[in-house]
Amino acid sequence: MFYRYNPQSLSERNILGKRIVISADGRKLGKTLIAERLVKELSAIGLAVACVKLSHKGHGPAGISVGPGPTGTDTQRFKAAGASEAIFFRYSTVDELEDTVGEFSFPMDIIIFESNSILNLFDPDFHIHILSDSGQKQSAEGLELKADLTSEGPVSPEDADKISKLVPGLMRLGKYSPITIGGKHWLNLHGKPLFGEGRMDLLKTVRKTGSILQAAKKTGIQYKRAWILLHDAEQRLGAKLLFSDRGGAGGGGTSITPLAETLLAIWEKSEEDFNSLLDRLEV
Repeated sequence: MFYRYNPQSLSERNILGKRIVISADGRKLGKTLIAERLVKELSAIGLAVACVKLSHKGHGPAGISVGPGPTGTDTQRFKAAGASEAIFFRYSTVDELEDTVGEFSFPMDIIIFESNSILNLFDPDFHIHILSDSGQKQSAEGLELKADLTSEGPVSPEDADKISKLVPGLMRLGKYSPITIGGKHWLNLHGKPLFGEGRMDLLKTVRKTGSILQAAKKTGIQYKRAWILLHDAEQRLGAKLLFSDRGGAGGGGTSITPLAETLLAIWEKSEEDFNSLLDRLEV
């Protein structure tokens, strides 16, 4: 057993014990980059993370290496990113891997494995696979069909950042999810949209300023466009939304009609209910 990390924080709560596997069609496609960024993201939300890099007859020292390793090595990058534990294991056969994999059961929230072959031994909680357009090694055959998330490689730092911010939400880790339920709030007339946020803001600003021109300026809409939007709504309703006063000692002005006041009241109440509904919906 290689586990040495024993922070007080872990003894005070349940350990998640979830496993993430990053596989790829070949080498140098960005597995380590994604793992590194994932460690940073997961550590930032208070999770303890271990990284296990497995190499089948590949580069690196034979056997098992524990700890950060020399500067520039993958295990050093994992530790620098915030990993609680970093392991490198170069094995010769799948049987050798199977005999050893049980020792990689750290009491951590997340264990990230860089490997294709490990997928023959267990089903991870989340699987990321990186494709290559220059061929696929035998151990990668069909993995893209099983992965929870597949990306084209080589993965850029920007894409690695995007993936690392997406995965915790998809795994329901922490309180933040990048995927939320949204929608547009509309008032419909006979089943067809009549007023959205833009027209309602315009109508509210006309009420406040007493001028379509001023309302257009404040809402960033061209005057002609503002007039068309409100006139079109009047045409569809068959009733007026605005009163225009063209004369008098104080000059002209525009006010909204009782019908417009009613629609604004409906909008404000329904907007509150609509936003409350969205808040209650969870992915």
